[in-house]
Amino acid sequence: MRRVLISLLVALAAAACTEPVKQVKPKVDPAAIRRKAVLAFNTGVRLLQGRKADYFKAVEAFEEALQHDPGFYEAHYNLGLLFARGNDFARSESAYKKALEAKPGDRRTIFNLAGLYVDSGKHGEAISLLEDFVERAPDDFEARNNLAVLFRLQGDHDKAVEQARYVLDRNPKQVLAYNILATVFSEQGRHEMAEDLFRRALALDPDNARVLNNLGLARLNQGKVQEALEMFLKAARADPQLAQAGINAAAVYMDSGAYERARKAYESVARHVPGYLPALVGQAVAERGLGRFKKAEKAYQQILGLDQKHPDTLFNLGLLYMNHREKPAWACEAFERFLGSGRASPELAKRARSYLENLALSHPKDCKRKGSP
Repeated sequence: MRRVLISLLVALAAAACTEPVKQVKPKVDPAAIRRKAVLAFNTGVRLLQGRKADYFKAVEAFEEALQHDPGFYEAHYNLGLLFARGNDFARSESAYKKALEAKPGDRRTIFNLAGLYVDSGKHGEAISLLEDFVERAPDDFEARNNLAVLFRLQGDHDKAVEQARYVLDRNPKQVLAYNILATVFSEQGRHEMAEDLFRRALALDPDNARVLNNLGLARLNQGKVQEALEMFLKAARADPQLAQAGINAAAVYMDSGAYERARKAYESVARHVPGYLPALVGQAVAERGLGRFKKAEKAYQQILGLDQKHPDTLFNLGLLYMNHREKPAWACEAFERFLGSGRASPELAKRARSYLENLALSHPKDCKRKGSP
């Protein structure tokens, strides 16, 4: 009996060894994962509200949401917005494209991606994107208006007029189509026709911020600076989130040396459009204009805390260290970082190289150009 039992046990052990191992996977609760993603997303939204908005932490919160749910459309979309505000075009483009993967053909993402291409100088890509959209939705008047703006920016006024007139032929009350035509005629120097079209647009919508802003630009083209300023300010009051109106008003103040008013205008834009780095940079430049160099330096450093390669900030920080803080080594470092950011415009890059050459000659111990002994 003992031998039989032993043989049986051996046989059972052998069978156990040859049987395939079954992997036990932990149970995944999709609802629980989604809840974590939504909680992180809501945290990001809250971090962008109020006067103490935290752009950097908001980005982290949205990225955390995507770790839980990689297909979370709203998180991708918001990251696209935030990266665009920080002039981080590559990351913004990637975020918008992922948003479109999660929600193909999404209208607002397509419009924002087209706007991003415009801001990064890729007008051809923007036009192609909107032309594809218009082919699918030929009577989307906003898309055609945006396409008209793009053609105008490229200098193709005939195509811009064609798009705007297509819209007006089907809807004579389309304010933005009048706005586009008026702007085209203003740029062509046909000021009387432009004025008539601006009046028509404002008769339909007296407080339309885009029309008021473009009318301000038209006034500026005619050398009517005070009238332009009044239009920019009126546009900013009508729609505080139209950042360009506030930026234009601030630029007029800067050009006239009214740095405190410029600072306040930039501050207003930054308050209404949290994380909008051009407004934050403008504030810092205004502080520099006011002679508050330490405040300006602190403002620039805060911006670099949000975007370590922000080109305008690095360039202006270099100017600050070179001209006002007497720190040539730091100026050189800022200009080198600017040139290495991969986001330097050709014009500013040329100026930065010139400053570096001069600093290397005047302060050889503090500023050695790369490749020099």
